Amino acid sequence: MKKQRPVNLDLTTISMPATAKASIFHRVTGVALFFALTFVIWAWSESLSSAEGFEFVKGLFSGFIAKFIAWGTISVLAYHLIGGIRHIIMDMGHWEELESGNFSAKVALALGVVAAILAGVWIWF
Repeated sequence: MKKQRPVNLDLTTISMPATAKASIFHRVTGVALFFALTFVIWAWSESLSSAEGFEFVKGLFSGFIAKFIAWGTISVLAYHLIGGIRHIIMDMGHWEELESGNFSAKVALALGVVAAILAGVWIWF
């Protein structure tokens, strides 16, 4: 019996629904938060250690790379929070149907984009 299974599955050709994208992005942002918080915790620790440490961190945040890291951290945190609220609402029994689940996933992704744009405006302007 010959099995009709793909030998080399090309993941770029698979079209995922919005619910899958929202769920995967929620997991990715959780991992990104874990690593981004090392920078945040270090900055808090350094800024609270002394007046010189505070001035050092303050000067560091005037650079592009630090602002980019801060923007990324805030954006990831915002989407993870939005996705987490969506998951909590789904755990309560809402938005479990196909249509409402897809709609809530699209709204969560759109709100994440809006939050990232607002974070960028807040940090750079």
